[in-house]
Parts: sequence; C-alpha cells; structure tokens
Amino acid sequence: MSEHTPNPVLVTLMTVFFWAMSGAALAFWLGGAVWPGGVQGVIGALGPGTVAVFATLHIPAAIVGILLWQWKRHGLSRRLRVTLEAAVLYFMLSVLMGMFLNYLLVSAL
Repeated sequence: MSEHTPNPVLVTLMTVFFWAMSGAALAFWLGGAVWPGGVQGVIGALGPGTVAVFATLHIPAAIVGILLWQWKRHGLSRRLRVTLEAAVLYFMLSVLMGMFLNYLLVSAL
C-alpha cells in the first residue's frame, strides 16, 4: 500500500492558514510588548470576541502545523523547517496551557 499523498490545493490552503495564524500570533505578542497596557491593552483594542476566535483557532493551527511538518519538512530549507517546528511547538503548548487552565477553572467551581 502506497503512502497517502495529500491534495496539493488542500496543502496550499493549510499552509496559508498556518502561516497567517503564525503571523497573527507573532503580531499579537509583539503588540503586547509595545502597546500601552501590554497584552491587556491589545485585547481591549481588538475586542474580547476577536481574541476568543483567535485563541480558538490555535487548535486547528496546531493540527495543521503537525500535518504540514509531516508532509513538507523534507522539502524545506533548514531555516524554514526550524521556523515551522517552532510555530508548531508554540501552538501545541498554547493548546495544552489552555486545556490546563480550563481544568483549573472547572476544578475551582
């Protein structure tokens, strides 16, 4: 049985989504470093609904990043591969931190 090869259009869409989310996350945290009021100021400027959607999109970004890493890592330059791995690690740790904090909040009830 041959190895599954993903649809190139789907991979392109996943790549665009992943790097857009990576750029948005980088902009969010850099904005928190320079914005008056820090991260809370950025959240206030964006609005809680936008930030909630952005935070929720970390879950599919982690999944997409793992798939892209699996499918494309051999064809990437070293710098781009390390950037992809760092972004995947960020999204995975964000999801795990969110799950842990949700557990703590539910436990406190």
